[in-house]
Amino acid sequence: MDNKLSRRNFLRVVAGSTAGAIAVSAAPIALAAPAKQAEVTGPPNLDDLVGVPAAERVPVNPRVITPYEETGQYGGTWRRAFKGISDRWGPTKLNEEMAIEWDAPTPEDVGLTANFISEWVQNDDATEFTFTLREGLKWSDGDDFTTEDVQFWYDYMYLGELGNKQDYYTLGGVDMELEVVDDLTWTVRFPSPNPLLPIFIAKSTGGMTAGPTMAGPSHYLTRFIPDHENADQAAIDAAMEANGVTSWQELFGTAGDLQGPIAFWFRNPELPVVNAWKSSNLPTEDPHIMERNPFYHAVDPDGQQLPYIDRIEHALFDDNAVFDLWIAQGRIDMQSRHVDSANFTFYKENEEAGNYRVMLWRNASTNALHPNINNADPVLAELFDTAQFREALSIAINRVEINELVYSGLFEPRQASPVTGSPQYDPEFESRWTEYDPDRANALLDELGLEMGSDGFRLRPDGEPLVFRILHRETTGTPGADEMQLVEDYWRAVGLNVSQDVVERSLYEERTENGDVDVGMWSVDRSSIVMADPGRYIGTTDDGPWAPLYGHWWTPGSPLKKVEPPADHPIREIWRLWEEARAEPDEAQRNAIFQQLLDIHKEHPYQIGTVGESPRINIVANNMANFVEGYIADDTLRDVGLINPVQFFFRS
Repeated sequence: MDNKLSRRNFLRVVAGSTAGAIAVSAAPIALAAPAKQAEVTGPPNLDDLVGVPAAERVPVNPRVITPYEETGQYGGTWRRAFKGISDRWGPTKLNEEMAIEWDAPTPEDVGLTANFISEWVQNDDATEFTFTLREGLKWSDGDDFTTEDVQFWYDYMYLGELGNKQDYYTLGGVDMELEVVDDLTWTVRFPSPNPLLPIFIAKSTGGMTAGPTMAGPSHYLTRFIPDHENADQAAIDAAMEANGVTSWQELFGTAGDLQGPIAFWFRNPELPVVNAWKSSNLPTEDPHIMERNPFYHAVDPDGQQLPYIDRIEHALFDDNAVFDLWIAQGRIDMQSRHVDSANFTFYKENEEAGNYRVMLWRNASTNALHPNINNADPVLAELFDTAQFREALSIAINRVEINELVYSGLFEPRQASPVTGSPQYDPEFESRWTEYDPDRANALLDELGLEMGSDGFRLRPDGEPLVFRILHRETTGTPGADEMQLVEDYWRAVGLNVSQDVVERSLYEERTENGDVDVGMWSVDRSSIVMADPGRYIGTTDDGPWAPLYGHWWTPGSPLKKVEPPADHPIREIWRLWEEARAEPDEAQRNAIFQQLLDIHKEHPYQIGTVGESPRINIVANNMANFVEGYIADDTLRDVGLINPVQFFFRS
């Protein structure tokens, strides 16, 4: 068998995936009347271990999740790998609990479904939404989950000092109103239509990181809030000392992210959760361990409480070569994160030795460079904000060569834009400024007055040497590092004195948040259902730092460094169009308005794409069942989380 994967063969394998035609309605789903519920059962010995029978651990009306292939068996440890605490999204995306979640029974069919709520309804103009919890829903410690937990989140995490004000809750500077109806039901109201709220929740939880939406375990977290009647000052002091922070707010997180050592499931084994698994140790330990939540709220059609798998372990690694070796040795049961598409042949050649199979999805992302128009150096900021300079940067890049030399032809040379099959896909945008033309690039730079110096590199308009750096996290020996070396070479070939800063992810995030970056390298993902998270195109997603400080200025309540854009800057029109689109109840009109926003990027891209739409390689152990091929991989759709990891299992 030929283990090499051509792009043609790849596209054949994933033909008919969600990439073919993604269309999602944000309207509530009419839930069918449930069939007679099967008797609830659980893993062997869990009743005795917890002291509560399975039927009392799940809600009266649990969520029913249908396995993709077959009813599973209980047990086993799912072995994965991660790069430590900054690699938080690997474990988290397997384990998120939004009130409303994506539902993808087939690759062609993506919709929404109620998760730990039993239903949601909205009024005609989408200014009012009512949510109802599943009756008998519990936290992982067995405590009841009620609207008291919703009120707590609203008072302290949303309105209070913790300031987790998502822009889909605070519209036009006006905060969302909350009315608690009863123990299970609550209503939220907005000053203007908010028709996209359901898909915002499905993408971003709308509350604590990994969920739950609009709630937090009040019986536990109120201990760490000094002015609450349940406050435990000794516990607050001990937690602050143990975690090296100086305020109680930092225990919950910084910048409203709720990823602090007390409030983030990944960092606090004691935190009660509604997720399928909970941390049983710290992410600084090797391996990091996640163990089943005995009170998880979902069952399969036979009444078996999910998840099927008992435990997930993440082994720590720094070097991708070590991770690839683990795969070849059969030490990884299922993983796509850190599995590099450029190494497809290696993974195929080691399938038998590693006792796994390679299963393909498709990435809804494009590798991209982000010239920072908020650069602290005003000369660089002005250059990066000049379309002619960005065009020169873009057409100086030989995308075809990058694809062939680095990625064996598996990627697609393209601009940073919505991917094939997205409702916003535009072939003209995809090809904008992508033709390799170093002669024109040189001419554009000459027209800008960037004269060549005696050393062969260009001078700035002020006569000083034009020098800037590419900030990224691609370590030597990886395809990403090889790509960045080629980009450096291409830009230096047109007289730009460019070098690279290679940093660890947490430092990259810190620097991009502060605007301390010349050109950042990060993928433009979230390109399938773009309106669910348009941050890449409105300047509010810092790891793609084309306008981070403008984005902070526009984001309500952001504590990060910010700069107000000039009155005539195009980003203000981008923001105006987004506010208009998100409030438009009519879907056709909303799409037309949003297209105007994308057309601003199409005319003069702020994010310079190189190659994208690559295969997403999933390493899947031969005895792991219910993982299926053909889906699109995107942060918006929560990557592998899209197909409910709770229904994965190991065949005995």
